[in-house]
Amino acid sequence: MTSSFLVYALIGKLIIYFGMKFPPLRDSKFSFVKQLFSCDECLGGWVYMGLSFVMGEVLFRDLFYIPIVSEVGTGLLTALLMHLLTLGWKSKFEIIVVE
Repeated sequence: MTSSFLVYALIGKLIIYFGMKFPPLRDSKFSFVKQLFSCDECLGGWVYMGLSFVMGEVLFRDLFYIPIVSEVGTGLLTALLMHLLTLGWKSKFEIIVVE
């Protein structure tokens, strides 16, 4: 893994985190926007696809490169990996209260 991919993943995660906390988007009157900003995996797919196009970060560039498909695949795969990483982090460090 290169450092540019780690920066790509970190920037994307920060955009997702702050996007989900932004009240006008989180509490939108449009159901599509409200659903998009309530799911970190859904929002992450769009954010990481956009960042892949902007930053030029593409996974498996040495094996194959199809101009638009590679960026979309990179964005969706990164969104899934970051979602799983986030779920693991939350389950590892959550506080369970037994009443």
